[in-house]
Amino acid sequence: MKPINSAITTLQREASSAIGTPRGGLGLATLENSNPVASWLAKQKPADMDSAAVSRASQHGVGLKVRYELRFPSGPNGEYLPSYAVAVGCDIGGNPEGVALALADLRNFMTPAPVRSIEGWLAELSVIVARGKDDEFGDELRLSAYSGRLARYPADVVRSVLLEARYKFWPTWEELAKRCDALTSPRANMIAALERGMPEPEKARRAATEAEKARVQTLVDELFPSQSAEMRKAAVDEMMKGNCMTGAPDDAAGFKLKSFNEAAE
Repeated sequence: MKPINSAITTLQREASSAIGTPRGGLGLATLENSNPVASWLAKQKPADMDSAAVSRASQHGVGLKVRYELRFPSGPNGEYLPSYAVAVGCDIGGNPEGVALALADLRNFMTPAPVRSIEGWLAELSVIVARGKDDEFGDELRLSAYSGRLARYPADVVRSVLLEARYKFWPTWEELAKRCDALTSPRANMIAALERGMPEPEKARRAATEAEKARVQTLVDELFPSQSAEMRKAAVDEMMKGNCMTGAPDDAAGFKLKSFNEAAE
């Protein structure tokens, strides 16, 4: 049985011979030779990169505020596990002209590590955790499956999950994916917000005129004749209170009214 780190060495030597490239080392040395952005990311902490992404967007006049929700997981026996926060959205504001520039910058913060470097990190993990025995084919298959999936995440996230998190046993893919998703979610939500662009400014609202109230009352009376007059009037009063109208008063083209749900808020 050949362990994962041995399987990685064999695979890399075969690949190097096939393409005629030098058989170099693993880890950051591989990164620096292939992608300087990935190399830089792999030396950073994910939380620092989230803050740097917000700061970089602000340099283009774009404000980003990530929204988080707490998660309260439980173990297989119903025991409570430590809670953690997950990004669920992002609010955007500021300079519309800077959105495209900020988006281009933040996409660099999602640069993945090369597969060969991920394989090196997996090899390092394999020698510091307990794991069951497997044959050489099983090790190589696991290596390919893990590294291919981990290459979908930013370099700093993958290195942190593989080498900075603590595991007693070799982690399942589900465990790794949950950790990677949680660490990637702030930047993913920032990018999604930038791709949507700046929100449309809310239209100015005004109070309804007496003529508009009367027209709505007539419409409600026609649509709900089975309801009492008191209920119909109360419904219109609730719907027409406050600044509920857009457009010019008594616009001949019609008027727009907030929905019942909006009026009730």
